[in-house]
Amino acid sequence: MSSFGLKPCKEIGIIKEYIKEAILNGVISNSYDEAKELMYKKAKSLGLKINE
Repeated sequence: MSSFGLKPCKEIGIIKEYIKEAILNGVISNSYDEAKELMYKKAKSLGLKINE
């Protein structure tokens, strides 16, 4: 959430679920770096901007 400057919201839930499913379905391994990369891709598709 801090990566995007958001409080708990629908978009955060969508991203968390997307990452969880990607891990469970073998799309990515259960690694921080892969999950972070996928998080940024999904956030971009949802129109979220990254806080730097």
